[in-house]
Amino acid sequence: MSDQLFRTLSLSILVGAATISLIGATPAVSAPAAQGEPTADPSQDPAPSEDPPADPPADSEPASGDDAPADPSAQPVEDSTPVAISPATEDQARQFDTALHYILIAKPELATSTIQALFDSGITDEQLAQLVDERGIRERVDRALSRGRSMEGASDLVTQLDARILAGTRATSRNALRIEEAVKDLGGSMREQMIARGRLLTAGEYAVPALVRALGSDSDPRLAAAARSALVDLKRLAVGPLCASLEGSEPNTQRKLCEILGEIGYPTAEPYLLALTNAAGTPEDVRQAAMRSYAKLGGTSASASSQFAALGRRYFDQTPALIPYPADATNPVWEHSTAYGLVGTEIPTPLYCETMAVLAAQRALSLDPSSEAALSVFVAADLRRSVLMGHLGLVSTAGAAEGDESSEEAISAIPQVLRSQYSAEFFATAAGAKIGQMALAMAIDANDPLLARAVIAVLAKNASAGSLVTAQAGRSPVVECLSFADRRVRFDGALVLSRALPQVAFTNDSLVIPILASMVKSGGSIGAVIASTEEDRQALAGRIQALGIASVVTGSTFSEADGSIAPGQTIDLVVVQGTRASIDDAVRALRVSRSAATAPVVVISSGGDATALSSDYESDARVSIFVASAPETAFAKAVESAVGASGGLAIGDEEGSGYSAAALEALRIVAQSSSPVFDIRDAEATLIAALSAGESSQRLSVAEVLALIPTEDAQRALMDAALAAGADEQPSLLDAVATSARKFGNRLLPRQIEGLRGVIRAATGSQADAAGAVHGALGLSPEDVVSLIIAPTP
Repeated sequence: MSDQLFRTLSLSILVGAATISLIGATPAVSAPAAQGEPTADPSQDPAPSEDPPADPPADSEPASGDDAPADPSAQPVEDSTPVAISPATEDQARQFDTALHYILIAKPELATSTIQALFDSGITDEQLAQLVDERGIRERVDRALSRGRSMEGASDLVTQLDARILAGTRATSRNALRIEEAVKDLGGSMREQMIARGRLLTAGEYAVPALVRALGSDSDPRLAAAARSALVDLKRLAVGPLCASLEGSEPNTQRKLCEILGEIGYPTAEPYLLALTNAAGTPEDVRQAAMRSYAKLGGTSASASSQFAALGRRYFDQTPALIPYPADATNPVWEHSTAYGLVGTEIPTPLYCETMAVLAAQRALSLDPSSEAALSVFVAADLRRSVLMGHLGLVSTAGAAEGDESSEEAISAIPQVLRSQYSAEFFATAAGAKIGQMALAMAIDANDPLLARAVIAVLAKNASAGSLVTAQAGRSPVVECLSFADRRVRFDGALVLSRALPQVAFTNDSLVIPILASMVKSGGSIGAVIASTEEDRQALAGRIQALGIASVVTGSTFSEADGSIAPGQTIDLVVVQGTRASIDDAVRALRVSRSAATAPVVVISSGGDATALSSDYESDARVSIFVASAPETAFAKAVESAVGASGGLAIGDEEGSGYSAAALEALRIVAQSSSPVFDIRDAEATLIAALSAGESSQRLSVAEVLALIPTEDAQRALMDAALAAGADEQPSLLDAVATSARKFGNRLLPRQIEGLRGVIRAATGSQADAAGAVHGALGLSPEDVVSLIIAPTP
C-alpha cells in the first residue's frame, strides 16, 4: 500500500470514526472484553508464513482481521469485565438458516425479508458468529454471502449481514475469558492445543498479555513452551505488546521475550532491545540475550535514542505494516503496569500512528535530550495528532477551559495516553524555529497540508526572517510551501514570508507577491481547460464545474485560455488534455505565467503516454496524471491529488474574506517597507482588477495598497474609481489618490484632472474636503481655488 493511499485511508477512517466513544478513565485492560464463545474451526485459519527481517505487508499475518472491511458500528468496550452471552434462540437460528437458503436459491425478496426479520429479532453480532462457528457451517455461509453480495435487491442487507458476522467473530476472538481458556488449553490434549492455537492466532495482539503471563510460569514448563511458540506464530502482531513488556517484566521473562523478538525478526523491536542492553541494572544474561537478538535483527547502531527517533519517524510516515488493525475503528496502545501487567488502551485508529510516534520520540528524548531528530518527530506528530483530535471533536487537557465542567467531562472520556498538560502548539512554539522548519519539512515530504498549515502558524510566532529563508540541510521548507499543491498552504507560506520581510533574496521570492495578490481577487474560483477540440473542452469544463469551480475559460493552448480572464485574475485549476508534447508545452507556458504559476494541474492522457508523463512530473506535486480511459470517479480523485486535501477545492465566502483581508494587510506592509526582495508592483494588475469589483470594505483596502504602488497605472486606476464612486465611498478613494500624489507626484491624465475639478465644483462637506486634498497634493494651480473664493457657488 502506498503512503499516499494509506493517508487517504486514514482520512476516511477519521471521518467514519468521528462519533467513536472512547474508553473512560478506568484502567485499561489486558484484553478488551467482548462477548461470545469459540469461533470457527482453526482449520479455517490460514497458516502463518515466515516473516523476513523487514516490514512485511500489513495483510500477511495470521487471521487477525487486518484486511477485513471496517465495521461501521464497531465501538470500543466501556466495561473491562469479561462477560459471557446467551446463545441465539431457536427461532433466530431458523431465520438464519432460512436466509441462507433463500440467498443460495436466488430469491432476493424472500432473503431480504428474512434477514431483516433476523435483525429485528435483536440478535447480536456475537450470536451471529456463534451460529456460524458452533454449527460448523462456515463454508455454506461464505458461499451464500459471496453470492448474495452481488444479488440485485438483496446485496445491501447481505453485505450488512457479512459485516455483522465479521464483527461478531472479531469480538468473540478478543474476549478475555475466551483467551484465558485458550491459553490454558495450550497445555491440554493435542486437539485442545490445536483449537487453542487457532483461537489465539485469531485474537492476535489481544492474546499477548495472557501468553506473556503463561510464558513466565515456572510451575508449568510445558505451558510456557507452548505460549512461547504461539507468540512466535503471532509474528508482527506480538511485537508491539512484547516490546512494551520488556522494561517491567521479571528477568527470566525478559530473557525469553528477547529471544522471541529475535526469532520473530521484526525490526520494530530493535530500539527496545538496544535500550534494554544499555540500561543500568539489566542482568547479564538478559543483556546478552538482548544483544544477540538485536544483532539477529540486523541492528548496528549503538544509540538507542537514534533508533527510537527513527522508529518514531516510521510511525509518523504511517508505515502500513506498523498498524496492527488498520481497518478497525480503534487500535490498542500497550504499556507495562506494575499493578496490572501488560495493558492496552484503545484509541481511534486515525490517532494511532501519531500517538506511537510521540511515544517513540519521548523515549528517544529521555535517552538523549539533545536529539533534534527526536524533537522534530515529537513536534510534528504531536501537532498532527492535535489537528486530528480537533476533527474528531476530542478535547485535550491543554485545550480545556479552566472551570468548564463540559470540557472536564470531555477530557475524562479521553484515554490518558492522549492527554497532556501542555498543548501541541506550546511544544512546537517553545522548541524554536529550527525544529519547526524540520517539522514542516516532514509535513511537506508527507504531502500533509493540514500539518503544514499548523506548523506554518507556529513559525509565524517564533521564526525570524533569516531563519525562514536560510536553507538548513539543503532546504528551506517555508519557501518550498510557495510551490505546494494545496493553495491554502501556498497562501499561508506567502503570508508568513511577507510579514517577516526578509532582507535577502531567496529561491522563488518572486512568487510571494503574486500569491498574495491572488488571494485578493473577488468572485468564485476559476478553472482553465486546454484541449484540441471544442467538444472536449466543453465536456471537461462541465466536469470541473461539478467539482466546485465557478467559471471556466477554455482554449486550444494555454495562451488562448489565459487571454480570456480579466487582468489580475488568477486560475485555481488547469486541466490539460492532448499529446505528451502538447501537454508539456501547456505546462511550461502556465508555469511562467502570472495567472497560473502555482496552479494545480490535472493532465489527461492516453494510456500510452501516462507512464512517461508520470515520470516527467514526478517531482511536481501540483501535477496529477489521469488516464482518459479511467472511471469517472478517478477524475475527482486526480483533482483532489493535484489540489491537496486540507480544505477542498472551493474556498467559501468566509474563508475567502479572511484570506483577502490578511493578504491586503501583508501587501500594505510590503509596500510601506520598500522591501529589497519583494516588488509590490507584481500585485498591481490584480489589485486594479479588484478595485472595480467586490464589496466596499475590500475596495477601500485595495485602494490603500494601490496608493503605495509607484506607477502611473495605479494612481490613474484610483482616480477613475474615485470619480465613478458614490457619495459614501468617494471621500475614502480620494484620500487614497491624495496619498499616491504626495508620495509619487502627479501622474493623472488631463481628463481625470478635469473630472476632479467637476467634483470640487459640485461637492460639499467631506467630499469637498477630500477633493481639495487631492487638488493640493497634485500641485495644481491655485487659480481653481481662487475662482471659488471670488465667485462662490450659491
